Amino acid sequence: MRKRIMMIALAAPLLLTACAAPAADTPEEPESGADAGPAVETVSPVSPELRNMLLDLDVSGLEETMPEADFAAFQAYLPVLTGEETFRWVAGPYDGYPDGDWEPFDADMAAVYDHFWKNDGGIKNPPETLTLDRLAVADIVGDEEPELVLLLQDRGYYYLVFHREDGVTYGTSLYIRWLMDLQKGGIHMGSGGADVSYYHQLSFHDGRFWDEQLGEKVLDRCWLNGQEVSEAEFDAWYAENMTNDVTWYSPDGTVQS
Repeated sequence: MRKRIMMIALAAPLLLTACAAPAADTPEEPESGADAGPAVETVSPVSPELRNMLLDLDVSGLEETMPEADFAAFQAYLPVLTGEETFRWVAGPYDGYPDGDWEPFDADMAAVYDHFWKNDGGIKNPPETLTLDRLAVADIVGDEEPELVLLLQDRGYYYLVFHREDGVTYGTSLYIRWLMDLQKGGIHMGSGGADVSYYHQLSFHDGRFWDEQLGEKVLDRCWLNGQEVSEAEFDAWYAENMTNDVTWYSPDGTVQS
């Protein structure tokens, strides 16, 4: 069974003209400008002073609504969220294309703020802190230790995905269109434009995050594991794999529908 690893997004017009072969492997890149955000390589080093960038985070509210095991997993990441500890910022599925050349570095949440608001010059009146839209706790890479996923409203909505391994917290950022409809097992959808959707499995190994493409749909043409299938077969796969969404929590602990 042939598997394809998603590397880079192609524009939707090119995808829709590819009649004889499956569409390209990745969702489209965000356009340059406010929604794209600065390149990760420009992130500042760890900040010299402690700064809490998530002032709206209500830990007590999350404790009231989260299952006990999920809250315990969340607490393991809390020192990073409050700026007391750093994390290792590593490559995501799309960083370092095409040869994978991407150097990890130590960062804190203040450096995440700088990444979105300080390192891309010319932004007038940026916010003073990051704006957290929602968060989820789930084992999305299949190693039995839950990951923490944050959706930030900053610069057009970006995800931060945190993973813990051997006592080290790793993190990466993903544009919102690359991690849609996230499932508890890590399968998710990426949008490549109008009528173009990709379905991937997130994983973590070799010191970075990866995405393995499982399926794709372009108009009424469908592929699973690289093989073209009928729409009915695709719909059956979708019903089996895309109906167990992660539970999203607002910063105050409210469960989002």
